[in-house]
Amino acid sequence: MRFKTLRTGLAVGLVAITSSYAIQVSAAPVFTFTEYGGFTKDVPSSIASYSNPVLTPSPPNTKGGGTDTAPNKVFSKMSWVTGPGSKSSLVLSTVTGPAALPAEIWTTISKFTHNNVLIPRATNWGPQNIWGRFILTDTNGPDTVRLDSDEAITIKFTETSNVLPCQTPNPYGSTCDDKFTFTGFGLDSQAFIANDLSKWNAEFRIGNLINAVKLDQTVYTAEGVSSHFDVQVRVSRQVNQGNPIPEPATLALLGVGLLGLSLSRQRRLNG
Repeated sequence: MRFKTLRTGLAVGLVAITSSYAIQVSAAPVFTFTEYGGFTKDVPSSIASYSNPVLTPSPPNTKGGGTDTAPNKVFSKMSWVTGPGSKSSLVLSTVTGPAALPAEIWTTISKFTHNNVLIPRATNWGPQNIWGRFILTDTNGPDTVRLDSDEAITIKFTETSNVLPCQTPNPYGSTCDDKFTFTGFGLDSQAFIANDLSKWNAEFRIGNLINAVKLDQTVYTAEGVSSHFDVQVRVSRQVNQGNPIPEPATLALLGVGLLGLSLSRQRRLNG
């Protein structure tokens, strides 16, 4: 009878632990995001022109330090001219979602396309601010904005002379690589708290480079082609938060241990 009572108690306890785990898993954050962005008019009109105005609607009832709209009118395309009829351009497209944001996976939030046209002579421009607003929402429970950031990314651009010998570094190997240097706070990591009060970090990077190479904070693009590179985000749970949610494997080991204890007690009672 005592063994039966013990076995019943162990079974009830294991079911309770498993149910508790299921409840905690069901409460896990479910993140989505939107991203708005564009170029502000920072480069003199004698060098650059701007087109394709960006609409930046105000999300409802946001929490965080972001502004409701862009600080100035912004544009998704800028072009620069250094000779009659010769233009290169930089186009920014963003994920205005809402789109899913899975944990621990690098996810593209905006894309740059550099249409690199051969021009008569070298030039450079900058600083050029790229205004962006990244809004992260936890949709588990009432939709709640958990991160609202509008830090700017600043770039400086160098258009090379397109004649040999090329200045080094010239990592892509075209004649000759142009380059964008990124500065500003827009790529800094940011911390936030989910609806279940768990703590998270959002990291940002330049990735998915096509016809381009990144060295430190500089992206080199190939001459005479279209190049692409993305701004990406990855959200990760902060470590050492205390009272971690048990994994399924941990629960399985616990169940095996409890079963072993019950069998051992049965052998002693039957001995």
